[in-house]
Amino acid sequence: MLIIRCFRVDRVYDVVRQFVVHRMDERFVQPPVADYERIYQQSSPVSPVVFILSPGADPQSDIQQLGQAKGFTPPTKLRFLALG
Repeated sequence: MLIIRCFRVDRVYDVVRQFVVHRMDERFVQPPVADYERIYQQSSPVSPVVFILSPGADPQSDIQQLGQAKGFTPPTKLRFLALG
């Protein structure tokens, strides 16, 4: 990994990922699945829910479905704000 780091900085992520899969298990490199119902249950009316996303992640449709199931209609009770 150190040699890759010296010559191909762009490949370090892939090499570390392969190392973790080989030594530990595939489950250690898989992103966790967000349980939006559980997140909603842990939230309160005075604290907003903030999602910090990685590139390519888009939970907007899942959050909209949960909002509609709970009776929140955009834009009055459900509002999306992109900070990037």
